[in-house]
Amino acid sequence: MLNRFLNPLSTSSQIITDGTFTCTFAEISQHFAKFEKSFAEAGISVGDRIAFECENSVPSALVLLYLLEAGYSFLLLPNRAKLGHDFSIPCFCRYRVNILADGSLQSAPNETWNPTIAASDFSQGYLYVRTSGSTGKPKLVVHAHSSLLNNARNALHRLAIDKHDRVALPVPIYHLFGLGAGFLPSFFAGAAIDLQKEANLIKYLERERTFNPTIAFMIPSFCKTLLKGRRANRDYRFTVVAGDRLSEETFWQYETRFGRVVPLYGSTEMGVIAAASPTDSSQIRAKTVGSPLPAVQVRIEAAEGELWCQHAWGFTGYADLAGHPLEGASDWFQTKDWGRIGEQGTLEVLGRCDYSVNRDGLLVFFADIERAIADIPGIAEVAVVATGETARGKGLTACCVIAPGCTLTEDDVRMACFELLPQRAVPDRVCILDSLPLLPNGKLDRQALINL
Repeated sequence: MLNRFLNPLSTSSQIITDGTFTCTFAEISQHFAKFEKSFAEAGISVGDRIAFECENSVPSALVLLYLLEAGYSFLLLPNRAKLGHDFSIPCFCRYRVNILADGSLQSAPNETWNPTIAASDFSQGYLYVRTSGSTGKPKLVVHAHSSLLNNARNALHRLAIDKHDRVALPVPIYHLFGLGAGFLPSFFAGAAIDLQKEANLIKYLERERTFNPTIAFMIPSFCKTLLKGRRANRDYRFTVVAGDRLSEETFWQYETRFGRVVPLYGSTEMGVIAAASPTDSSQIRAKTVGSPLPAVQVRIEAAEGELWCQHAWGFTGYADLAGHPLEGASDWFQTKDWGRIGEQGTLEVLGRCDYSVNRDGLLVFFADIERAIADIPGIAEVAVVATGETARGKGLTACCVIAPGCTLTEDDVRMACFELLPQRAVPDRVCILDSLPLLPNGKLDRQALINL
């Protein structure tokens, strides 16, 4: 399945690197031969489903490409340290595969494997990805390899990455943003790729100096980190941003200092749904996520409302944590995002439907409150969650991180809200925190805030 791309790249001098290991594209087939031998010696056949613990490293990326090339069905997971010691490999996976510190491949039988559920409709040629759990209990999203790769090619067409580019990936490739929007499109383009594991500002700047990227993939929180911590300006060809909505203020600050921002919108189920083009005007890129990709349709029921998506290369269906197929993918996928479609077909994502409440009989979006509070001088970060009940409806709590050197109090923030928001949207409570909790994929952990 990947051979058609490997063959043209087999003489390429382009590289995949992580700062420790480096592999040229011409060497990939040699690594595939080693993996094939290693799997055969371990008794792992293409009909066996695998749990692959992945990280942003060259050995992990090569194994991931091999599993796709050979047609294995596999569950893509972060490494054991991120999973936690209490995590059990699902019983539908017969083997566990991971990468050791020296870059070598390790495989072992899964002690909890249940052969009675080993066979299913998703037994060969499928990728299993866990949902983030940001809005509930995680489950497994199932993608056919062919759809995943077509989805990545679709993203490549819009982003126009080419063989002359050098792509920095500080986002994890065990999530769909890093894998389907970043790594695979860059690989198909023949671009040089820098995989960054557990990137922080210091590590990123060190890798930036060494690798000299032309393109970067980031989440909004890392864009903010770069704005705060990087003193000198730098001109990227563009930076692709996804995961959460980037505020217009952050957009303009980043674009002024580091070059074009290209917003991208997608989901674990649909992969890449929409993205701006690097050639779109800054006004389009500041306010929207661009237009839907080819073979993707998006509709809403009114001028503004919940977004529904039809994708030629979306997911196949869901499975439970034991690997049993759940409901299949319907013709139109309910994104649970609220948005609107512009006259030119561009898509504006306003927020999650889950992240809204009814107050005084009207819908109030957390994103609107967060944008208003973020404009208060001295607010570094803010997130709003629903907590309890009030006379207006659901209660609202604004969790804020105060900028260093600022003396804002909880009362100060709430009083400022009365000047910025309609009364129904004023938070009932303000809570000041040292930092906002994040999920392993970098998204805000709203459940942790609710539990405070």
